[in-house]
Amino acid sequence: MDSEGDPFLQALGTDAGLPGSVRDLHSREGCYTGRCSITRGRGPLIALALRIGRFPPGGDDLPVTLNIRRAEAYWVWDRDFSGHRTLSRVSFDQTRDCVREKIGGLTIWLQPVPTETGLAIEIRRLCLFGIPCPRILLPRSASTESEDAQSRFRFDISARLPGIGLLIRYRGWLAPDHTQRSLG
Repeated sequence: MDSEGDPFLQALGTDAGLPGSVRDLHSREGCYTGRCSITRGRGPLIALALRIGRFPPGGDDLPVTLNIRRAEAYWVWDRDFSGHRTLSRVSFDQTRDCVREKIGGLTIWLQPVPTETGLAIEIRRLCLFGIPCPRILLPRSASTESEDAQSRFRFDISARLPGIGLLIRYRGWLAPDHTQRSLG
């Protein structure tokens, strides 16, 4: 495994005994397909934040595709949620020793934490168009990655704004799609 490659594995420092599907997704380029449900928070401030991050609309049992490819010093995560594309650049921030994800006008610093079932992912820092978010307004995350009984990658990604509520939550599963080529 190339722990110098994937930013999440670099932030962990090891594969930390991750379940196979979680380790595999974070170990190489590839195409993954599956299903997910998306719940968006309500209100104009939340709608604006989600638009800036180019997050998908809500829906239940939607098809989802994730293409992961390396592009020099970062990884491109290209997600297609039932026709809505969300693109992010993911890299390892050596200064902060965590994952840095650029998605739309947002830059988010994430800290993966090993759990008994996979990973929890905490939000450490956020910038909006390069302006740091005050710590008191930093979204809270209850995000996890794990493996289900069919050995599929499970994700439950969420963020809440303090005092306001849910920004977004998307949860579902992914499996390697060997019929698709990773976009290059």
